[in-house]
Amino acid sequence: MDSNSLIDLINKAKLGDKESFGLLYTNLYTPLYRFVLSKTKNKDKAIDIAQEVFLRWYEQLPSYEIKMKPLSYLMMIALRLIINDGKKKKSLHLEDEIGDTLKDESLRDADDFFDTKLEISKIRSLFAGLSEDQVSVINMRYFADADTETIAEALDTSLANVRKLESRALAKIRSEYNMLKR
Repeated sequence: MDSNSLIDLINKAKLGDKESFGLLYTNLYTPLYRFVLSKTKNKDKAIDIAQEVFLRWYEQLPSYEIKMKPLSYLMMIALRLIINDGKKKKSLHLEDEIGDTLKDESLRDADDFFDTKLEISKIRSLFAGLSEDQVSVINMRYFADADTETIAEALDTSLANVRKLESRALAKIRSEYNMLKR
């Protein structure tokens, strides 16, 4: 959905149109949820936080001023809730992904399980050397599918800094990956 449509929906929702807020929720929930999940590594916690973000936004809606992209604003609220909840950035955990993978019929024997566990361990190690800001940028870009402007607004930094953080993070990940392949 384009930004003009989102702004129209926000303005209608500010006037009490619940259907417009429902459309905002429908359009913004998935990228927000993916971002929160990438930070919390816990599906239940991610659902709770994403819902809390929308609840807070709904409560603030009458006085809400559109100063940035709505997704950026929601990500900022989510980051504050995650920090307040004590869920500061740690290494990447993908145990929930193992459970989902094991439900797949293609993984029927122990060898596949251990291969999957090993790959997840390798992926986790790729993120170990990144700074918290670099992990946030990578999470927003690749898990929440946010653009550079949205990330910059959510992190309250410049576009150039976001590009620099992303570039350095990807370079570190590539370097670590190449070392793992040896």
